[in-house]
Amino acid sequence: MAAVSACALGESPSSEDIPTPVSTLRAQPTGESVKVGVLAIRSAVAANAQYGGIIAYLEEQIGQPVVLVPLTQEEQFSKMESGELDFTFNNPLAGTQVHRTFDTEILATLSRKNTGPEFSGLIIVNQNSDIMTAEDLRGANGTCVNQQTAAAGCIFQVHHLQQVGVDPFEDFASFTETPSQDNIVLGVLNGTFDVGFIRTGQLERMLQEGTIFTLEDFRIIDEADDGFFYPHTTLLYPEWPFAAHPDTDRDLVEQVREALLAMPADHPALTEIKADGFVEPLSYASLHDLIESLQLKSWDTNASAQGQ
Repeated sequence: MAAVSACALGESPSSEDIPTPVSTLRAQPTGESVKVGVLAIRSAVAANAQYGGIIAYLEEQIGQPVVLVPLTQEEQFSKMESGELDFTFNNPLAGTQVHRTFDTEILATLSRKNTGPEFSGLIIVNQNSDIMTAEDLRGANGTCVNQQTAAAGCIFQVHHLQQVGVDPFEDFASFTETPSQDNIVLGVLNGTFDVGFIRTGQLERMLQEGTIFTLEDFRIIDEADDGFFYPHTTLLYPEWPFAAHPDTDRDLVEQVREALLAMPADHPALTEIKADGFVEPLSYASLHDLIESLQLKSWDTNASAQGQ
């Protein structure tokens, strides 16, 4: 498989409502601004809507202005390389690549409601399909969110299949990108695709919203039997990491770490992203293994060009 970028796309619950800025409700903290880079999956506006509450909480806790810096895929690396960020909060695959390139310090792992600090990917087919096993996927028409950047929307499943001897890039009749997990599910349902890759919880969300009518219309290939809250195919991987630039002031790092770990589970900022807090950082070894196995590379920065 060709080397690809490990920044992630389409891995977080969305919200269109922008919360009221906390700074309008209390006095503005004084001091130098702390910059937190956040992966903007859909847009800068959406990133502020989703994560602005966490930024406001940190600002209140540490008593300094905290600025959310929406990041594109490229900027996750370039702004870290140039020292423009104090902290980052991004998809675990991209976060691990940033860590490998710049030696960031992971302070905490996000914990979601119901699933905790782990998530996974599914390989789904129509229940009426003749495809029963991973081996049956040879010759199938498959799709995923993005072959270069989507973690639970593609790369987890590619790794899983390659581990069992099936390569979507070589063995599928076609392997396309569909930049919407909703459309992937509907495409599998109506026969546009034989197989689709999606994130844990995607089917259940669509069922709750009424976009699909029953989970019985789908079959999960290689379904794991590990008691996880959602049915899934791939390994469980750690959720979004909150990390510090290696040059960030140590006292500030400890303040932010403590604030994140002490964040109340019922805080509105967590409700906004369907989370219930932050926990001590999980091991990201499984993502390091995935990155090395698939020969994923970081964005083309000077640091990565020098051997990272």
